[in-house]
Amino acid sequence: MEFHISRAVREKLDIDTLLFSYTGNVVFGDVAASRKLARQLNEARGAGTDPSKTVNAGALFAMGMIDELNHALVASYRKDVDPSVFAEAIRWFASKIGPDVERLLLAFVEQFSNVAVYRGELTAAEWLKGTTAGIPNREAALEELMLLWLANMNPAFAPFRELFEDTDLQPQTTYRGVTSTLPGYLTTRPPVAPEVGSLFDALRAPMLASPDSLTGQLDFIRERWSKYLGQDLRRILLAIDILREEDLAIWMRFHPPGPDWHRHGAPGWGGAGFVGDEFVG
Repeated sequence: MEFHISRAVREKLDIDTLLFSYTGNVVFGDVAASRKLARQLNEARGAGTDPSKTVNAGALFAMGMIDELNHALVASYRKDVDPSVFAEAIRWFASKIGPDVERLLLAFVEQFSNVAVYRGELTAAEWLKGTTAGIPNREAALEELMLLWLANMNPAFAPFRELFEDTDLQPQTTYRGVTSTLPGYLTTRPPVAPEVGSLFDALRAPMLASPDSLTGQLDFIRERWSKYLGQDLRRILLAIDILREEDLAIWMRFHPPGPDWHRHGAPGWGGAGFVGDEFVG
């Protein structure tokens, strides 16, 4: 499934294509799609008359990158550590909650539809019965639901929460019951690594380390997940560079260059810049 965006937002912004697409076994955000979505959100928010409502495409891209690297970590865990983690999770929840689990997955796919369901090519129920790339769609839906829950928990994702707000799922389904017990279930499964803990611990670690910074979370992933994702983490550098460029552009908007710009330019990332005639950073 592509990055989870609610059906209501898709209809409001007239989005019917993939926002973030699969590349091989690892999923990465698409910069052009992020810019297009940011433009659509800014128009819907009326950011032209109220700059405080502006959505920055670089931050949106970074958020999508974090979400898709979460998918990549889950895929690595499923492949190398616990292939049956989500199949067993569905059985585990069914034994405790019963048929309400199936109703939750159905409601989730209806509210956070993939392209085929959104376009009416398949119903949510038909899609859930199928398989994609060898993985039953019911398992993929549970994985996506878990990452939706984590996205709503992530403070750094707050500016974009309207895209994936989960409040409609909460009163209508067993969403709260499943998500509240999911960390406990994952502690019964093999850890990602002894020093890392469960899959839930691993996925939550970046937001605990840097709760309010997308760049900080990407830095954490780059430093801590390299042994699991390897060369695929190179794409994080692109996301960080885009964020840095946007930070500089925002700074320049409120600090236009003066006559001595060549001596006293805008501060760069990490405090880089000129202090008098000396470059620091």
